[in-house]
Amino acid sequence: MRSFVLVSFLFIYTLSLAQKHHAMSVGASLYTGHIIPHSKDIATLASANPVGYNLLLAWQSNREKATEASPIRAKRGFRLAYTHFDNPTQLGHAYHVTAFTEPMIRSSKKLFFSFPLDAGISYLSKIYHPILNPENLFFGSNISFYLGVGAQLNYKLGNRFIGQLGANYQHISNGGIKMPNKGMNFPSYSLGFTYYLNHANWNDLAPISEELKPLSNSLRLFAFGSFKTVPNPNTLVPMGGVQLLFSKSINTWHHLIIGSELIYNTYKKEWYSKQNMKVNAWEQSFQAGYELRIGNTSLMFLLGAELLNEKRLNTILYQRYALMQKLGKNIYVAGTLKANAHVADIFDLRIGYQFIR
Repeated sequence: MRSFVLVSFLFIYTLSLAQKHHAMSVGASLYTGHIIPHSKDIATLASANPVGYNLLLAWQSNREKATEASPIRAKRGFRLAYTHFDNPTQLGHAYHVTAFTEPMIRSSKKLFFSFPLDAGISYLSKIYHPILNPENLFFGSNISFYLGVGAQLNYKLGNRFIGQLGANYQHISNGGIKMPNKGMNFPSYSLGFTYYLNHANWNDLAPISEELKPLSNSLRLFAFGSFKTVPNPNTLVPMGGVQLLFSKSINTWHHLIIGSELIYNTYKKEWYSKQNMKVNAWEQSFQAGYELRIGNTSLMFLLGAELLNEKRLNTILYQRYALMQKLGKNIYVAGTLKANAHVADIFDLRIGYQFIR
């Protein structure tokens, strides 16, 4: 019943956007893939091959001219997906609800590429249990975060239909809120279609005028927070910190990033405290990476090196993945995932302010 109400709400909301300025579409796809055995602890279960399907509701602008917020045509919407992990006893299945943006490159052509970016929530039917399911170290909680990135080849089959072949990288974890939390990474390959319910304008957008182009440099300050569970016994503790990022534009889409992050690691402090040891909980790191901006939505990849970290619990190097949304002129909200190699460490939420240089 709840799923029906959710789907109905999303459908009605999306339908309200399908006026002369927007094209509304629905779609479906089937996918299959394999699990990356990123740790020897999950190598046995990683031999499974997930299969699934997804349904989408989306809209895209029919405008003629590009703007700073929409330099290219992009599809946005909601996706409902189901994944069966090929191991019903230990891994079970998952339901995903995500929001996505999908920039479309040279969409005026009959054959074109698009790049879907998804973020949302997953419900997992099978999770770790020390007695009933001790080998499932992927998932420690029924509710987890979902992130997905992909590349898609699209072929127009007529005025309304588009056929699609895609490759996607999907990640599920609870961000360290509850242990164990190895997280699951599984590349997948999809076959699907999209059907447009009303007219879509595929003409090339007129270029952005010079006065609307974003400035080449920017400085952003973020504050963030999260929670993480310390084991033996399980204790949920808050985490928080600040991040400063400087970006240099290569062009409208591509940007190089350097920055620094300061975290108060309550998890580490509590972990050592349970062993009757004291430790400095402050951690500072240097970061460098790449940002893809699609209008007001950004996808960021950062490689970090911890310069200050007493009695570290992880490796010196780490990755941080961020999906950000710009609100208004200078405000950003973001969700980020920190990982050590292929193992998810913590998920957090951020709010930031952009200073223009």
